[in-house]
Amino acid sequence: MRRFREADGYARWLRWTEWPLVVLGLLFLAVLILPLAEPLTENETVALDVANVVIWALFVVDYLTRLYLVDDRRQFVRTHVLDLIVIVVPFLRPFRLLRLLAILISTTRRAGGLAVRQVTLYVIGVAVILTSVGAVVVYDAEKSVPIEERTIKTLGDAFWWALVTVTTVGYGDVFPRSATGRLYAVVLIITGIALIGTITAAVASWFVNLVRTAATAEADKADADNHAELLARIDSLTTSVADLRDEVRSLTSGDGANPRGVGDQP
Repeated sequence: MRRFREADGYARWLRWTEWPLVVLGLLFLAVLILPLAEPLTENETVALDVANVVIWALFVVDYLTRLYLVDDRRQFVRTHVLDLIVIVVPFLRPFRLLRLLAILISTTRRAGGLAVRQVTLYVIGVAVILTSVGAVVVYDAEKSVPIEERTIKTLGDAFWWALVTVTTVGYGDVFPRSATGRLYAVVLIITGIALIGTITAAVASWFVNLVRTAATAEADKADADNHAELLARIDSLTTSVADLRDEVRSLTSGDGANPRGVGDQP
């Protein structure tokens, strides 16, 4: 293990575990949602509980391995607070899906608009995760409300409410009545505002970059045309100078030729 650590083991470990951890995050979402989607048998419930523990254990192994492989462990803990929270608070495990966004960003080769693209991807990713988790949380919280007073009666109703809320549409056909549901509704409302604002800024930035690119291309074309014209003039002047030099050389060569009658007496 020490040899692996000295041979750039941290970077290699990140490359090897990037996609497996994304898959684990997706599996955790499934483990979280499936028990609420429909009644499960006792064996199925046990299987999901085991899967839950295994996923958590794998996240712990990943964190401890990276903590061992990194050079500055204190800096690692300070800069990977979310990873630590994900381990300590199992309910936040879906935030591991942010690794997928990091992969998408790392595959982007162009430097232009990278910051905007990165922020947009992260905001969208957080919105998707909060919407999914929120639907489950609110659906579970609404079970404490009497059935005749509920508007969110199924998991499908919860997902519909979460989607309508995070997109700031707010039909009002379904809404939470429990205190927990309303508290999470505030979180989704704020997330929706951030999502819409970020997407609007990204679209505006895209248009600005598009116009700027077109203007730059036109200016480059004009510069190229001017450069070509300047080179043509220089070539013409060079040719004229060469012709004049040849003519002067022929006049001063002393070979007896005097085509212009230089020195003739009237």
